[in-house]
Amino acid sequence: MKLKNFSLMTRYNLFSLLILVFALFVIYFFYNKSRSGIVLYGRAIFSESDDLKVAVPYWVANQVEKGNKEKSAFGGTTAEVIEVESYEGGSHGKHLVLELKLFVQKDREDNYFYKGQSLELNKWVNFNFGKFKHRGFITYLSLKPSKFKKKQVLLTVAKDNELPFIAKEFKPNDVMLNNKGEVMAKIISVNLVPTTLNTEARSNVEISVEVTAKDIYGIDYFTEISKIKTGENINLFFKNVILWDGLITSVEEKS
Repeated sequence: MKLKNFSLMTRYNLFSLLILVFALFVIYFFYNKSRSGIVLYGRAIFSESDDLKVAVPYWVANQVEKGNKEKSAFGGTTAEVIEVESYEGGSHGKHLVLELKLFVQKDREDNYFYKGQSLELNKWVNFNFGKFKHRGFITYLSLKPSKFKKKQVLLTVAKDNELPFIAKEFKPNDVMLNNKGEVMAKIISVNLVPTTLNTEARSNVEISVEVTAKDIYGIDYFTEISKIKTGENINLFFKNVILWDGLITSVEEKS
């Protein structure tokens, strides 16, 4: 009887050991998988809606910092913030762009995946950096960190039927800054033409503004959101006044 019980106990212990070994193997496999894969560098614009010109709330933008990391369930790093660029977004909050180091997987068809999500240009991806949980729109993806060619461009931007008390705040030398203190845009000259809209006094505003353009995949962008092109709309957040939905009427690259 004792021998039978010993035999049952031995088989039970062996079965338990096999279960433990299998569980450890599974944990090791997924932990190793979370740490392995390919390292990509990406840039993402964060927005409250599908419209990238809608900023995120201040409390959201202010929670993310360089060095923040997203972790897998097994403690491995899946993403790291290596650069933070933000600037005022008017009543919406702040516009936020992050450069990220991403630890991703690639399938046999050369498709990239980040934590089970398809990782592609011009697609949304969910991120979780602890306090900062938000989705970002991928605008850059490469094996190397971004290095955009920058240049100064002179724009003529018009806004018709602006309220007079807003129009009078447009003044030469007013600037738009990012979180690093860099000048993103500067008003060179202002032309105001009085007009009326439904008998109400208004002003047609035309400003000459120098902006820093980024060449992203062969297209010039301002703040990585607005295309620098005649006929495109642009938002400009100067220190003293905001120009909403200004129309670009001319573009001149500065030598």
